[in-house]
Amino acid sequence: MNRLFKTIVIDDEPAARRLMKSLLAEFSGSIEVIDEAGNGRKAIEKIHALRPDLIFLDIQMPDLTGFEVIEQLEYKPNIIFTTAYEQYAIKAFESFSIDYLLKPIKEERLEQSIRKLTEFGKIAGTGPGIDVSGLQEIIRQLQAPPKATALPIRIGDRIILLRFEQIAYMEAEDKYVYIHTTDGVKHLTDHSLTTLSEKLPAQFYRIQKSYIINKDRIREMHRHFNGRYLFIMDDKAGTRLTSGRTYAEAIRAEFGL
Repeated sequence: MNRLFKTIVIDDEPAARRLMKSLLAEFSGSIEVIDEAGNGRKAIEKIHALRPDLIFLDIQMPDLTGFEVIEQLEYKPNIIFTTAYEQYAIKAFESFSIDYLLKPIKEERLEQSIRKLTEFGKIAGTGPGIDVSGLQEIIRQLQAPPKATALPIRIGDRIILLRFEQIAYMEAEDKYVYIHTTDGVKHLTDHSLTTLSEKLPAQFYRIQKSYIINKDRIREMHRHFNGRYLFIMDDKAGTRLTSGRTYAEAIRAEFGL
């Protein structure tokens, strides 16, 4: 009879957590998902409280990295990393975990990880655990870790990766936030504009409470009335977006106007 691994799914992306739990439902004979966490601090709290056998751990999270979570754990579960890092970099993490999964996660690759877990997984909480000094050395070697180049978007049970260069702007409309691509496609996202502004690289800039634009996709800028600015985007529709009045000074500083 297979051992049942009590599991916590840790990822700051709600859609990624939903997808992982959906995929893990196919392995109910080996995996029991007992909880989830959306950030590193909550993950540490739940790991110490629930003492899972296994965690699926995202490496890049806004408050603590997956490595920083590991460093603060007294209780040592089995770890399967989930990451958007390129393969050449995450190969270095292999010796510190049961396995790693590249996003977007494929069912057949997850199946390999579960098989590896059932064959080689340790008894959680025992043994020397993670070599923190080794992890710190990896962090030093990757002082400028590969930056994310895409934004995950959930479509049904799938997660697609929108490359940053494909994104023209982001729009808050009522209670929803939409990602608009240069070819005119509109995607719904779970994140607020505030969350996105904190996660995205510097090429994305908030011009008013309802819009974040991709500065690399600005076709023209024009002075508008009341100190505002009109942005004409380099997308299929030539979208015209007006900045907020309270953003005027920051925009002048950002664009050297």
